[in-house]
Amino acid sequence: MTRFVFQSAALLCFSLIGLAHVPAAAQVAPDAGRVLQEELKQLPTPPRTSKGLDMQPTQSAPAQPGGPQVVVGSITFSGNTVFGSDELLRVLGKVQDQSFDLVGLRSLSDKITQHYQQASYPFARAFIAPQQLVNGGALQIQVVEGRYGRVSADGNPGLTQKAQSYLSGLQSGSLIESSALERATLLLDDLPGIKITPVIRPGAALGTGDLDIVVDYDKRYQGEVGLDNHGNYYSGQWRTRANLDVNSPFALGDQISLRALYTQSHLWLGSANYSIPLGGQGLRANIGYAQTVYSLDNGFEGNEGVARISGAGLGYALLRSQRSNINLSVSWQHKRLYNSYFFGASTERYHSTTLPVTLGFDHKDSFGGGGVTYGAVTWTQGHLHKDDVVRQGSFSKYNLDLVRLQAVTGNVSLFVRFSGQWANKNLDSSESMSLGGASAVRAYPSGEASGDQGWLTQLELRYRLGDFSPYAFYDYGYMKINARPSQVTSPAPDETRAGAGVGVRYQAHGLSMDAAIAWRTRGGEPSSDTHADPKPRFWLTMAYAF
Repeated sequence: MTRFVFQSAALLCFSLIGLAHVPAAAQVAPDAGRVLQEELKQLPTPPRTSKGLDMQPTQSAPAQPGGPQVVVGSITFSGNTVFGSDELLRVLGKVQDQSFDLVGLRSLSDKITQHYQQASYPFARAFIAPQQLVNGGALQIQVVEGRYGRVSADGNPGLTQKAQSYLSGLQSGSLIESSALERATLLLDDLPGIKITPVIRPGAALGTGDLDIVVDYDKRYQGEVGLDNHGNYYSGQWRTRANLDVNSPFALGDQISLRALYTQSHLWLGSANYSIPLGGQGLRANIGYAQTVYSLDNGFEGNEGVARISGAGLGYALLRSQRSNINLSVSWQHKRLYNSYFFGASTERYHSTTLPVTLGFDHKDSFGGGGVTYGAVTWTQGHLHKDDVVRQGSFSKYNLDLVRLQAVTGNVSLFVRFSGQWANKNLDSSESMSLGGASAVRAYPSGEASGDQGWLTQLELRYRLGDFSPYAFYDYGYMKINARPSQVTSPAPDETRAGAGVGVRYQAHGLSMDAAIAWRTRGGEPSSDTHADPKPRFWLTMAYAF
């Protein structure tokens, strides 16, 4: 929500610039709203690494091979409530009337233990005691399924009582089930400014485990300052930005986020957002406000305006685990814009309301050398109040961003990204997508080939070399400028853009850098920025996180 509100403010403040009146002989200004939308849009980020749970189950003493052989007759189970005896017999397979030594008998109980653990019961154990072999080789396997003994939060006195709400689903005496345990500890670990150390160890009673989570403050303040050349020629290519997060200022896990951006052409954006967890089950609320003031340059002096956006939303973790995550968020936004052209010779005001619903996801797997798939799908329903017969009124659009990061061999990995947008009608420029920019087809400037619906894909072959990561890439995109060409007097033709290049990333000690050069391979000369046509095109990002 924080990033979405901030980006939307930038997008909205420029949504009418491309439609401004310009001198007949002058260059045609790009739609700066779409340009800024692409400048501030970031690639979906991979899931962060969370602290693993330290489990200390009771270890059985190793058995020595050899010794007397026992012919197993009947098999019975005790202590099993999760799985019935018939299912456990199927796990063992055909063992009746076969002979086993002590190690062989231990292997039977180990099969039951593995079955429980693979079904997300990490503290379950199955045992066979020698004295359980009685008349006629009757074998009894005792199952200790593993239940919670003591469940507590320790550490900072001001946090422990508040943290207990996240552990409410882990009751003393209930089964230790890994998915519920992971969810509770990871939701607590996700809270801004909080760090935890979870440990589960054998309890006082047989078959129990005590869960102890040490909770303390982590970074109370964190932020980033940066510089890049991702801006547009008319609104300022070189941009400075600063972000500051204040973690847990009023309650456990709440956050204040402040954002600012300034360009060489005197465009600035600012936003303030506040979010807070509601309960301890993965629900989070947020509210935010952003404002943008802009003035164009390089032939379009006198075009200026202000954009304001207010928003609120809810997010909920449908699934939270080390391996897979699914998050649902619903936002409401109200956008108000004012544009003035040619030093106030003409002005325009309009506003819109949107309701984006986003499903974010990620999944780690061991396919090939291991990898992660992550992304988001968003459905946006909105209503535009604007003096535009074609675009005013209700609209809906769908966005998909999908990424696969795949290990290949050693330090080599492959990054594949797909991003697309589909719309039910011709959209206002503030809702469009484009093919150019540092996060799209990198051989073209920001805002290139902006339209209502289209798609792009990025391929990167990366090599890890210490703190450096050189890479080669290829980008390709297609854009249908008008979703409904029949409703436009002069519909624009569909566009295709592609390019390839090389780059290098660096990250260490809070400092990060990304430099890339790209050459066009398809699409011809850029149409969004005709003042210059660098070949190759160069992109630079530098940032310092604290």
